[in-house]
Amino acid sequence: MRSTKTNVPLYQQLAETLKQLMASGNIGAKEPMPAERELAITYQVSRDTVRKAIRLLEEQGLLYSDHGRGTFAAPESVRQMSRFLDSFTDDTIKRGGVPGQTILSMETVVANMAIASLLHMQPDEPLLRIKRVRLMNNKPIGLQESFLRLPEGAQLTQKELEQVGSLYRILIDKFGIKPSESLESVGAVAAQAEDVALLGVTLGAPLLLCERVMLSDRREPVEYCEMKYVPPYRYKTRISKGSAG
Repeated sequence: MRSTKTNVPLYQQLAETLKQLMASGNIGAKEPMPAERELAITYQVSRDTVRKAIRLLEEQGLLYSDHGRGTFAAPESVRQMSRFLDSFTDDTIKRGGVPGQTILSMETVVANMAIASLLHMQPDEPLLRIKRVRLMNNKPIGLQESFLRLPEGAQLTQKELEQVGSLYRILIDKFGIKPSESLESVGAVAAQAEDVALLGVTLGAPLLLCERVMLSDRREPVEYCEMKYVPPYRYKTRISKGSAG
């Protein structure tokens, strides 16, 4: 790859070229990328340059690697917006707090049309619904309702979740599902009667509402979660922007 952009490293130029191929549809969502050797020959660069370009695109959420199968283009929705993801447990520890939870319910339900669409599944397929009050230093911080798409035949019990504490830790250690990024929407909502009882707020008090679709490291949607946080909680997120200008 020869370019007059002498101040731009070759791997960044190659990464930009591959972005354009994905944006134009020449490399479709979840389609495999050409092999390192093929890219090196096509663009007349070293394989080290190819590896750096691929790594950069992975960090930006535009590509994902599937061990033993190769590297693939991420779905369009993931390319447009992605977020580096911490669990509530990890985030609380980073803030210097002690995480906790009260599990209100844990049951198998069927996906409605809206959630099925978000998780790329068929309506009426089974989901694990988990409803919890999240605690920081033994004080209620938020109300969290998760709809989890587990592998067929996988089982998760309330006892396991109570013992481990972190749902994402269980996904990694037990099921080999690595929560990687999420698509999020943040807004505000007025506290309802249930929120008053569980979070200790007044009726109609403003709560921070966060709706999230969690993606695995294979860029597959695994969880839809709705979280309502009390006003003292300061929500933090880090956004990585893809190729959109």
